[in-house]
Amino acid sequence: MQREKAVIDGCNILYLGSPQRKPSINNIFAVIGAVKASGREPLVIVEPAVLSVLGEFELLQRLLRQSCVISIPAGSDRARVVLEKAQECDGIVVSNDTYSNYWSEYPWVELCRLPVAKTDGSVCLLEARFKDTDLQTLARTAWLHR
Repeated sequence: MQREKAVIDGCNILYLGSPQRKPSINNIFAVIGAVKASGREPLVIVEPAVLSVLGEFELLQRLLRQSCVISIPAGSDRARVVLEKAQECDGIVVSNDTYSNYWSEYPWVELCRLPVAKTDGSVCLLEARFKDTDLQTLARTAWLHR
C-alpha cells in the first residue's frame, strides 16, 4: 500500500518554534520524523545555498544525503516548487506558510496544508483540522480545485 506523500517546505520549517528567528536544520530532521511517525512519506524541498549560511555543515551534509530530500537551485521560487511537487504527487504540504500569494493558482493549498508546532522541544503536526472533517469530501474538494 502506497503511503500519502507529505511535501515539507524545508526553508519554512528551519524557523519552527524559534522566538529569536534562529533557524536550525534540526527542525527539518524533527519534522521528517513526525511525518514518518504519522504514516506518511516525507519529501523535503530545500535550497542548499540558504542552508549553507547556517554554518551547520555536518548536519547539512547529513540532510542532503537523505533520499527524501529534493535540492533546488539558489534563487528558485521555493514556494512554487513545493506547491508543484505536492500537486504532482497528490500529497499534502507541511508548512506554516499560508502561500497566500499563490491562492489563485493553487486554490487547494489551504485544504491540503498541514501546519506544524514546536513546543518544549517536540514537533507536532497540527492535524486536528483534518480529524473532524470527512476526509473523502475533503479529498474530493481539493481534487476539484487542482
